[in-house]
Amino acid sequence: MRTHKSLSLILAGALLAAGTVFTAGAALADPISPKTKKAVLPKSYDVVGVGSDTDDSLLDQLSFNYDGSHKTHNKTHPYIYSWDATPPYNPLITNSVIKPKGGCAKIGRPDGSGAGIAAFENPAKTSGHFCLDFARSASYRPSSDPDPLGKNLYVALAEDAESYAVSAGGSAPASLTIAQLKNIYSCAVTNWSAVGGKNAAISALAPLATTGVGKFWLQSLGLKTFGPCVVTVQQNQGISKQFGTAAKANPNVIVPYSVGKYIAQRYHSAKPGKKPGKNQNLFGADEHGHLVFGKVAGIAATVGTGTATKINKKLEKAGGVNLTRPLYDVVWYAKGTASSDHDGIPTYLEQFFAPARGVKVKGWFCANKQAQKDIVNYGFLTTPECGLGT
Repeated sequence: MRTHKSLSLILAGALLAAGTVFTAGAALADPISPKTKKAVLPKSYDVVGVGSDTDDSLLDQLSFNYDGSHKTHNKTHPYIYSWDATPPYNPLITNSVIKPKGGCAKIGRPDGSGAGIAAFENPAKTSGHFCLDFARSASYRPSSDPDPLGKNLYVALAEDAESYAVSAGGSAPASLTIAQLKNIYSCAVTNWSAVGGKNAAISALAPLATTGVGKFWLQSLGLKTFGPCVVTVQQNQGISKQFGTAAKANPNVIVPYSVGKYIAQRYHSAKPGKKPGKNQNLFGADEHGHLVFGKVAGIAATVGTGTATKINKKLEKAGGVNLTRPLYDVVWYAKGTASSDHDGIPTYLEQFFAPARGVKVKGWFCANKQAQKDIVNYGFLTTPECGLGT
């Protein structure tokens, strides 16, 4: 399950060269076999997904649990695997390649919702099976793909939210309105003093607009693109050089961040390079660095403390904007057959993604108690819409 010590040292050096706040250590491979605890190349008939960084660790856990609880593994009983958005030993490597399944060509590792869906919609096959069977998405169906019944289906898995993070004790004020955030990310405002903070230049950071985090943030602020002052960073992390060093944070940063991912990192995960403790998540690492959430129109991103921290549902009405969002698994839209329950999820994927109620074949991710517990442990909220497509 973990890399050899020599490889870990090499990777730690690579992170230091990249100017990160923390060093890397032993890391989980992806994907891995629950039987051997080592990296595995999925079979042609297995179910494989790529895409969103926001819930890649969650899908690692769900896949690990599903595969580990099903002894039979063959063409009629496939396992499910999920490739992370970036290599699990270093979230800042964005140009690695993966071989999705045995017999498939190598491809660039899809980093984010947009890249994952684009790769999924390039229907390469091996031995009659798709090389990619689903894509993780942390954003709604784009307006460029408006037909829910003609191409693909966005199947709900869990609920997340998005807010902004700043350095603890930094230059930002305690709360910002949607209008102020829009001004910051359009670059109409470039100094924290203009929005109630200290007299310091704003260091506005954001992931690519093709990622779920970037796309949702733009949509929430009513923007089409980020302004020219916004610097691109890898999503959902506070350890790259733009955020400072381990000893000293950059006090002027602001960045959109998945609330669920942050909760998982800060309260349920080991520090990078450290082995997870008994009650910590098996996948993912604490990469939040010095970041803390600011309030949106006075509304905090989370409620509760410690491991009981949860997404604040009041973000549904944060300054007149709904900052909560579903997390989806995108699959090909399939017409119903004699062996399926209804139009929508392909028959061979129903065992994973179908709803927990009202269907013949219940989806393991939605119906299994441990799977629903995993969703909470990885920072997200369970939803009655789990398994429903749009």
